[in-house]
Amino acid sequence: MLGGKYKLLDVQAGGAFGTVFRAEQYFCRRKVRPVAVKVSRQTGLNEETAPSLFGDALILAQLLAGATPGLDDSGRRHLVQIHDMGLLPEHDNRAFLVMEYVDGSPLLSHMRAAGRISVAIGLRVLKQICRGLALVHGQGAVHRDLKSDNILVDRRGLIRIVDFGLAAYADPLLGFAPGSLGTFTYMAPETLEGRSTPASDVYGLGLLLYELFTGGGPHLTAPWSSDETVDRREEHLRLKKSLRFPPPSEVQNEIRNDYRWLDALILRCLEFEPEKRFADAGKLLSALEGCEAGEPLPPSEPAVPSADAPAVAVSRADAAADALFREVRRLLAARAYEQVIDRLDVHRPPEWAVLDGMGARTLRALGQAYLGLGDLPAARDCLEQLRAAQKEQILLPRPDYAAALSDLFKCYRGLGQMEQARTCQEEARKLL
Repeated sequence: MLGGKYKLLDVQAGGAFGTVFRAEQYFCRRKVRPVAVKVSRQTGLNEETAPSLFGDALILAQLLAGATPGLDDSGRRHLVQIHDMGLLPEHDNRAFLVMEYVDGSPLLSHMRAAGRISVAIGLRVLKQICRGLALVHGQGAVHRDLKSDNILVDRRGLIRIVDFGLAAYADPLLGFAPGSLGTFTYMAPETLEGRSTPASDVYGLGLLLYELFTGGGPHLTAPWSSDETVDRREEHLRLKKSLRFPPPSEVQNEIRNDYRWLDALILRCLEFEPEKRFADAGKLLSALEGCEAGEPLPPSEPAVPSADAPAVAVSRADAAADALFREVRRLLAARAYEQVIDRLDVHRPPEWAVLDGMGARTLRALGQAYLGLGDLPAARDCLEQLRAAQKEQILLPRPDYAAALSDLFKCYRGLGQMEQARTCQEEARKLL
């Protein structure tokens, strides 16, 4: 019994740090809950030396503490909660860490045990990983060790992202987390060079997805050197650049027949240059939900800043907007149009207002929702306001704006205003 309240039951794992036990937490001899307790191998620790052993736990605890209630709840449930940490004077001043107990198995071993999975189940897994990572990326941190062993499926089928031992906050002046750390097989090319960003995690997620949907991948058979006495970074960087990933649809019939857009989405995650990938997990999730709703894959956005503009962590306002529109995309895909209107009505810009990006996205989504409900005049008003603003300045990417014009065409056609409908149709064709 540690500290009078944690009863150690059996050993779960061991390593260089120490031992992880399955345990139970007690209060006044009453059982509270199952927990996992990690006890350090190192002894003689104190308040100065112990924190260095718990870098991963401290970062994870800070990420969870920095999460916004309500906004980040969907991401929080995919991370492992930290309950307690401290020193054990009665056990040679070892350090201990108490975490939520996750009774689960690594993602790919779980899927293999379950047999061939459908694309729909794979996408549900991807969304859960993205929601957890979006919380991490939204606070300017990077996981840096995404691989199948670090994605668990618990007994409820919930995805949990674990092992933040290599996680780090990006340096706000450099714009990346320095250091070349991780597993060569899953490491992003720029991480090999010591420059990790959220797009680096997207690369690792792309490899995981490729394995999930194809059962393999060239990264698994590449001749990575395990000799740690020689610096192999240049060799491994050349190997990374030489990897060629055939479209998953070549070996996955379901993707070939019903989810062809997944080819482009997964291969963008695996681009060698980080600026060609999705900038972070939130952007990937938005793109995925958009494709499910029938929208085109959005164009690439810069994942790293230019050399003359120092990077800063994503602002909470931007993170909040991205989270809102991820939820809106989900509701649109589920045809919950009235809920979309309820969520966005407070953000709808007045007709006289100068639109910004948030206003444009709001009008675009409201137009879709009203069109889905059959309220053609309301949809037309939203989309015409967006159309007028887009002529003044570029607010939406070309494919998104073309899709909005197509919706406006449907409005005018439904209202019997065929001349206006043809004009919108022609504008959309020119854009595409």
